[in-house]
Amino acid sequence: MCRGKENNELDAELEAWCNKENVPGMALIAMQNGERIFEKYAGFRNVEQRLPVTPDTVFGVASITKSLTALAIMQLVDENKLAVEDPVVKWLPEFRLPDQAHDTAITIHHLLTHTSGLPGMEAVHRARAVSIIEDPDGAELFDNPAPLEKVLTVETVEDVMDVVADTEFRLLAPPGELFNYSNEGYALLQEIIERAGGKPYIAYVQERILNPLGMDRSVFRTEELQTMTDVTELYAYRKKREVFHSPAWWDVGRIYSNGSLKASAADLVKYAELFRRSGLAGSERIISEAGMRRMTAPHVWLPTGAAYGYGLQIDPEPEFRLFGHGGSIKGVSSHMKIAPEAGMTLVVLMNIADAPAGDIAMRTLRRLLGLPDAGPPPEDVLESERLEMYAGRYESAEGQRAEVTLQEGTLRVQAGQESYPLRPYDEHGFVTPGGDRLKFLTDDRGDITALFKGVRVLPKITQDCHGKMERKTVR
Repeated sequence: MCRGKENNELDAELEAWCNKENVPGMALIAMQNGERIFEKYAGFRNVEQRLPVTPDTVFGVASITKSLTALAIMQLVDENKLAVEDPVVKWLPEFRLPDQAHDTAITIHHLLTHTSGLPGMEAVHRARAVSIIEDPDGAELFDNPAPLEKVLTVETVEDVMDVVADTEFRLLAPPGELFNYSNEGYALLQEIIERAGGKPYIAYVQERILNPLGMDRSVFRTEELQTMTDVTELYAYRKKREVFHSPAWWDVGRIYSNGSLKASAADLVKYAELFRRSGLAGSERIISEAGMRRMTAPHVWLPTGAAYGYGLQIDPEPEFRLFGHGGSIKGVSSHMKIAPEAGMTLVVLMNIADAPAGDIAMRTLRRLLGLPDAGPPPEDVLESERLEMYAGRYESAEGQRAEVTLQEGTLRVQAGQESYPLRPYDEHGFVTPGGDRLKFLTDDRGDITALFKGVRVLPKITQDCHGKMERKTVR
């Protein structure tokens, strides 16, 4: 266990890391058995005014929100108001796919685990369209905002269903067979919660989760921030990690369930404690122990080795059970870790996107538990001829893209402003210098069909006989 001198060393390391990565502001809280054992508040919530970060500074938490959505679903399961085995169309009869043969095959379980087969789509980006277009920095921070001006804006979950129905696409795989992170899937869960729970999503989460946990520094709507003090400003990176102030928040219409929560670190760690305590908030039970076990069980394995439960990622740590979630959107990098048997909960919030909050959370957790940093996977040596098969462009309709090239015998990937080499560690598996794992997916013939990067499937872009660019069929 890390105490005294070791805590001071960890504090200094985190300070140096934030300075090196040009992180404007960070809040980190770690608890063990319900007591705070380490805290770090680095930088500023407002750099220009030099206002410090505090435990109560409100940040965006981005996709950590998905775990609240999953928790709400499981509360409704506890009350026998729905079942995770229910087909989505039971609750959303207007939901339909271009290939209607699969309409009834997708269940709530598939949405919770990102295994519906839905590919990356632009529906949720359309919901952000107004915010992105009105943001003076939108053109710089969103890869290609121009098409957003030419499409119908998405405002509600019903609009999302219209986009899904009207878009020509194939499922990446039959429901239940392949993990692909889907914001659209979690948008659908919002509407299911509202119909089964009988009240708007925000009202439900406020009444059933935030209030019992005493999370009074947590809101969903951006306009609510205007009535609060101690709220962070937002920042962004340019090339070479140059930081600039970019104050506009990106809303997602009236869709809140996939990433709209804003919270302080002090509030978020209360929420993390709910998972450590198997569903108890003080003496009040928020969710049954059986429901918590289902949320934290590994329902699907990712190609890169981790697993996913219901709104939670389960990490493959040999020493202890570990799960949580991260998030990233403009002005936000976040992460939450829970190691129940070690009594540990840890949260990290930063006021800039594309900062490795998950890496900081994991390094800090291991240090506090007295464990060494996890080493890199063993290297596998591949000949250049074999590496050539991976080269190409990979892209989803959601806008995620990567360009993979072979340069002097080394595979490199260009993603956004970053370019870095890849080192092979097993068949079709590669690791970045920062330790992130990528996996190339293949079809039955062994041809490369997609790149699994982060938590998303990016189909390979090919050219048909007429010269038209198209995405390869993944499965």
